[in-house]
Amino acid sequence: MKNKHFHIQFAIMLMLLLLVLIQGLTHVFSMKPLNGFTEELKEEKLSFETYYNGTYQNFLTKYAKENTGFREFFIRNYNQVLYSCFNKITNNTIVKGSHEELFLTMYLNEVTGKQLFRDFGDVEHAKADARKNVEATQALIDTLHNHGTEFLFVFCPTKTAVYPEYLPRYYQNHIAEFSLEEYYIELFKEYGIPHIDFLNYFRTIKDTVAYPLYARTGTHWAQWTMPFVADSILRKLESVTDYELPHIQVLDENLTTDYTEQDAELMQNMNLLLPFPTPPLPRPEFTLTDTIGKDRPNLLVVADSYFYTLRQTSFTDAFNHWDYWVYNREVQSSREFYDGKLLKWVFDALDVIEEADIVLALFTAPMLYNYMFGFPSYAQELFDHGPVSDEEAIQNIIQRIYSLPEWYQAIEQQAVERGITLEENIRNNAEYLLYTHKQAKLNN
Repeated sequence: MKNKHFHIQFAIMLMLLLLVLIQGLTHVFSMKPLNGFTEELKEEKLSFETYYNGTYQNFLTKYAKENTGFREFFIRNYNQVLYSCFNKITNNTIVKGSHEELFLTMYLNEVTGKQLFRDFGDVEHAKADARKNVEATQALIDTLHNHGTEFLFVFCPTKTAVYPEYLPRYYQNHIAEFSLEEYYIELFKEYGIPHIDFLNYFRTIKDTVAYPLYARTGTHWAQWTMPFVADSILRKLESVTDYELPHIQVLDENLTTDYTEQDAELMQNMNLLLPFPTPPLPRPEFTLTDTIGKDRPNLLVVADSYFYTLRQTSFTDAFNHWDYWVYNREVQSSREFYDGKLLKWVFDALDVIEEADIVLALFTAPMLYNYMFGFPSYAQELFDHGPVSDEEAIQNIIQRIYSLPEWYQAIEQQAVERGITLEENIRNNAEYLLYTHKQAKLNN
């Protein structure tokens, strides 16, 4: 009887191992992907050099790990056991506070002054840098006004600043006395720079609104605040410009426990088997009203991820076309020939700024330490330098080709096939890329 039980147990274990092997080779069962950042595994070819220096063995090890059958399930199960049994979160960018509130360590480092000490050393250096940045912003605003463009800055509050009472006790006891965000707000008032201070407003209303301003499982402002945020920005833009802009009308509150990605992002990045309990929150549907006869200005947005949710709503329909310079580095745009490009590849970036009737900046507190990611100086330099010539654009493309091995090798192979020199083919490709960009712009 014992042998029979042993044989059955052995057969079950063997079947499970075979199932894992089959899944790893075929991925026949569809698994929910893990959330978070993943770096694409670069394939290594077997050769004497890669075998001798160990890169091929490292590739095989990483490949085996990433293609283990049911890997996603095993990772989620491991994370769930650690969280449920030991209250441990394996994602070291997330910290749990009271009332099941989740926080990003990036925002915790800012509210406790750790980021300030790391980036500036002391408060006085931070203040001096902030004043210099605000003066540069004022100079840029003057330049923008000369080109008929208005400017608005939106201070986007973080959950840590609005709900410090939900922070873990250690962080509550180490909240810094100096807030760089509050200092910037003071400077903007001093210099008369148009802005919206959502930080202090959210603090004022947080105990009077029907729902939390941030979902316990998210880090950005809650989805239900979007109509209010969108309408507030439109109304403020009306006050600093001559445009009459539409209003926001909520069509349906859509109270639900099925959170959007925005409201559940931290929970999703914990990669657990079982979701958190989610109290009901609105997922409002809203639209623009009073659109007939209204102006539709062109909008340029320089912002961090806090504008991402706004750009997915009808807010952007209030504008003729919009360009979103994400961290002043990547471009999202309503115009296809700009959308998805790196800003360094937008050869006519000065045209984008000059075409904009409004420049809108939205940033959270941690992003103020790298103030607007250099946008004021970048934009001012564009105005001072003037339009980029075709030859400058071509030379920029050529430098980029040399910096990207895969692109360079493809052009090198193409040169051999065409029977021309590598240098000639690189220039041909650069000229063609510039030409296609111009044609796309003309056609739109």
